[in-house]
Amino acid sequence: MVSQSLVDRAALDELEGVIGTEKLARLLDRFTASLATAFDGAERGEADYAREAHTLVSMSGMLGCAELSRACRDFEQSAKGGGDFAAALVDLRKLRDATVTALRDLRDDKLAAEKDLTRP
Repeated sequence: MVSQSLVDRAALDELEGVIGTEKLARLLDRFTASLATAFDGAERGEADYAREAHTLVSMSGMLGCAELSRACRDFEQSAKGGGDFAAALVDLRKLRDATVTALRDLRDDKLAAEKDLTRP
């Protein structure tokens, strides 16, 4: 199992308290699905990657993925600045994949815990 240090559980719990369990689950599902394909494609330009990174900065931060949020912010600036960002893109894709795995693991753990609570 991937370390869940990539996802701040306390931030998710706080958000869950505000918007409810079902809304949080839907939001996480949509975010995980869009994140799974973020930064794909070899024929995209710097501006496309920068826009995608910009979009993910606040969403990932709100959902407790601070490391991904910081990486997206840094990558956005790098992509806007021009130059070679290929290595940064590779690193960002690795972090993206690890974060998706951590979010899925967290969801699976939560579902398993809820199932245990409902057993007689």
